[in-house]
Amino acid sequence: MGAFDDTLGAAFLGGLAAAVFYGLTSVQTFIYFQNCAGDRRSFRAWIFILWIVDSAHLALTAHGLYFYLVTNFGKLEALLAPTWSILVGIYLTNISDMIVRCFFAKRIFALCGPGRPFLRFFLPILVLVLALVVFVCGCTFGSKAFVLKTFERVNEPSVQIYLYASFAAGVAADSIVAISLCVLLYQSRTGLKRTDSLLTILMFFTINTGLLTSICALGCLITYAIWPFKFIFIGIYFALSKLYVNSLLASLNARNSLRARDERPTTADTARSTRFEAAGPTSLIFPMQRTTLSAATSGSAMTTGSVKETIAIESGEV
Repeated sequence: MGAFDDTLGAAFLGGLAAAVFYGLTSVQTFIYFQNCAGDRRSFRAWIFILWIVDSAHLALTAHGLYFYLVTNFGKLEALLAPTWSILVGIYLTNISDMIVRCFFAKRIFALCGPGRPFLRFFLPILVLVLALVVFVCGCTFGSKAFVLKTFERVNEPSVQIYLYASFAAGVAADSIVAISLCVLLYQSRTGLKRTDSLLTILMFFTINTGLLTSICALGCLITYAIWPFKFIFIGIYFALSKLYVNSLLASLNARNSLRARDERPTTADTARSTRFEAAGPTSLIFPMQRTTLSAATSGSAMTTGSVKETIAIESGEV
């Protein structure tokens, strides 16, 4: 391994990953604002703020890499201290992560519903407390790094504890969000094929987004614990906030396709409708059959409505 592979090389690769994820964030933000007519203005404003914060974070990341790789090319003493742009990026990462986790906590609150009063308040509060721990510890670490100025002093045990606590709380919060949403969605299953297939898609999507963010936060924690004086954890940290924003935007942009899938009539629905129309005047002779069919149709409508509500809650509309 070269002399700079695990320092400047790792930071450079992390910067490339952050740039790729930012491109995805920008595309998803554009798609969201093309299809967000039904969302509240305040919600749309928060999404725009998230994109602004994410853009500023990439700009600071680019400045930090330019500082080490171009401005101070060949100057090894520059690697002894974190530049101001990298430290300010810590604050922006914590701000965007806090906003996204608040949205996830709101989803859990809405999905629990009034039928689970304890979980409805306990789980969102737990997520918010962990998110607050991540925010406070992360910003405290950044503030101390500004004062201490060098990586050697920043990596003292009395300062490291804040970064450890921030990463650990982040992993815990993301795991709780993913598990809670999956369990709540699973409990919403009705036994109808179309409804359950939609809920399965939502669960699969939740697992993937929660798993990616948890793995990234865990990777930051492990690499920092093993190599505190190398930039491997910094490279992973560059992409961390981008994953959170992308996971939220992806779920919001999936709403239209999920609604279209929900509203698409199944073969059973079509056959039932055909039988009903073919019955014609005969249905008047068998009023009980007509009543039963009407009840089934009403039940299907209720189920479709509940699925739409679940999609709205899971995607952040409620």
